[in-house]
Amino acid sequence: MGKALNEAAAQQNVLDAWQTTKSRLAWEPAPNAEIQAFTTNLLAHLTAISSSLRDRSWMPQPMRHIEIATQSGGTRALGIPTVVDRVTERALAAVITRAVDVRLQSSSYGFRPGLGVADAVEDLQQRISAGRRWIVRTDIAACFDSVSRRGCVRALADFVDDPDLVELVRRRIDPPDGGAGVVGIPQGSPLSPVLLNVYLDGLDQELWMHGVEAIRYVDDIAVACDTREEARAQLELVRTSLASRGLRVHEKKTSIVDADRGVPFLGRTVTGADPHPEHRLACPSRITLHITSRGSALRARGTKFVVTQHGVSTVHPAPRTRMIVCHDRTLVSTAALTLAARHDVEVAIIDRHAGLTGFLSLAGARYDTAYAQRTAQGDAKFALTVARGIVEGKIANSITLLRRTPARRRRVPADVLARLQHLRTRSRETETVQALLGVEGSAARLYFQGLRTLVPDEYGFLGRRRRPPTDPVNAMLSYSYTVLLGEVTRAVQLAGLDPNRGFLHRPYRGRPSLALDVMEEFRALIVDTCVLRLIATGAVQLSGFTTTKEQGCRMDTGTKRSLVTELERRLLTVVTHPYLRQKMTYREYIEHQSRHVANLVTSPQTQGPYMHVSWR
Repeated sequence: MGKALNEAAAQQNVLDAWQTTKSRLAWEPAPNAEIQAFTTNLLAHLTAISSSLRDRSWMPQPMRHIEIATQSGGTRALGIPTVVDRVTERALAAVITRAVDVRLQSSSYGFRPGLGVADAVEDLQQRISAGRRWIVRTDIAACFDSVSRRGCVRALADFVDDPDLVELVRRRIDPPDGGAGVVGIPQGSPLSPVLLNVYLDGLDQELWMHGVEAIRYVDDIAVACDTREEARAQLELVRTSLASRGLRVHEKKTSIVDADRGVPFLGRTVTGADPHPEHRLACPSRITLHITSRGSALRARGTKFVVTQHGVSTVHPAPRTRMIVCHDRTLVSTAALTLAARHDVEVAIIDRHAGLTGFLSLAGARYDTAYAQRTAQGDAKFALTVARGIVEGKIANSITLLRRTPARRRRVPADVLARLQHLRTRSRETETVQALLGVEGSAARLYFQGLRTLVPDEYGFLGRRRRPPTDPVNAMLSYSYTVLLGEVTRAVQLAGLDPNRGFLHRPYRGRPSLALDVMEEFRALIVDTCVLRLIATGAVQLSGFTTTKEQGCRMDTGTKRSLVTELERRLLTVVTHPYLRQKMTYREYIEHQSRHVANLVTSPQTQGPYMHVSWR
């Protein structure tokens, strides 16, 4: 007997299955006499169910078929198993759910523990709020009645490595003497919902690989798009993917809806208004791929990137990738670089000693913007105005981080905060960029003095130390600043600017001075916040760091992965822009700030003053 079937047959699992069944018998149609007979000899029946699973002798009995009314005015056929079969199927379904749920696509919400209608509606709301105005709405026609029975069994076998359990499930949904054809799984069976999710996960993955961000709740599908033309194209992709599985859309329930008019979805009318103002994570249309293990390889196969780490290869579709960050001696093939260029995928190369050492991007400085940037750089008054805004924004966000919570206000010395506030005022009054750099340097030393009080003593953090970092905090800060610099460099280039021509940092060969300028205001917002969170939650441990005299303090692969994951989570956090009053992620905020700089250098008279980044 396989491990999964052994878990299903466990007495506690069978008892839990009965408790769930019992709670639903009050409203699910079932013969009262059968229920009474089962409960009269409850212990004997539960023991028999456990035994029938353990020795694989369970043979499901024919279902009782009924019809119920639907909200649309029609009827739906249900198959009601016997009470014994219902408990048995719930015992099997519980084990299958635990095995497959972690592997299902994140945008599938139906019949999953901890997820429901509210989560699917909230996901759609966030996408509309992010500016995706055109929504594809469709249903899968007669979904339960149209799925391939044997397809469900094959999909289950791919998820659960237990032939004995798969065989018992096959007995229910695809009996040899079924006689009703090769499609359709019974609604009313506790196994059907989880099997439908397993079968349709292939659909979810295929759509995702083709760039279709479908939100699916059982057979209800919503896709948020930027334009009507994109919505039409993605609807055709949905139709094609369904047809390849013998399924079709419900044409009467299929439409492309303008989100401004409200989108009917799961019994609700969805708009872009977010009822919960707290920070949320956005669903990225294109992901950033981090290759963190030393000795890894990045290659190309067709339209997919293949990443090999420790002998294990994973595949990532190029249309779904926005940037690849290669850390620590990654082998990158020319085929992978060619594929990246064809699909507008930026590739950042990060060296553990030198930081950001290479950046491949098709986005280059536009001639008109780059020319205006060079002209603005030569205007001392304009350059000083922009540099002042950058430094003031950096100091303001540093102060906010140090006093964000009552606990921090108690721990950070009051004189540190007062001196930082004084330096913020001075930054507005400096007459030269050189003097401003002095103010920025003094503020940075004070800030890290205050940050030191928020870090446990065992981390040995005494202040900012680089090249090499001397302690775990500095190791995480240095690494994260390099990753953030890659993000900012990409945003600056997308805005048409030359990342090497800055206003605060002096131009130097190989140094992206403008990217460093823009990054200053985001250091505390993104990197420092992530590092403090990782320490506070225990997500990183001191055992994940090693220190040598030659190389300083270094992170192991697991710690590095935790850090990168937290940075991605922070970059996808949705905030409200303080001036535009629009919701955007921090990653989009970086891109917007870069475009703001581009607008300033091209039209300084009409754009007004530099707007520094404010904490949210």
